[in-house]
Amino acid sequence: MTVPTHLFTVLTPTYNRANTLHRVYESLSRQTLRDFEWLIVDDGSSDNTQSLVEGWQAQADFPIRYIWQKNQHKKTAFNRGVKEAQGQWLLALDSDDEILPDTLATLKEVWESIPAARRDDYVAVT
Repeated sequence: MTVPTHLFTVLTPTYNRANTLHRVYESLSRQTLRDFEWLIVDDGSSDNTQSLVEGWQAQADFPIRYIWQKNQHKKTAFNRGVKEAQGQWLLALDSDDEILPDTLATLKEVWESIPAARRDDYVAVT
């Protein structure tokens, strides 16, 4: 079992969504909790997704990992992302999603409010 390197992996499967992907990036840039990575699994885009992500990788103050694969299907891209995730917890965001600045902090707070002895009874916090 791999030891997590981040509290969260924010996973975004994408395909030809360079025109909307900035929403995810901008909302992650505003997160108050900074212990996360953004994992983008590109399912064979032919637009400028890769160059856009490379620009963000150069300027972001959080890790951004980019994986390109031959177009197979969003579910295949998602499953690849789950396999590649390095976070303890996973948050899936579509390529046109945005989250509030305190979303990751709130999810962490809710999880930690569950008594430790009961956490094995849970599979998700949403």
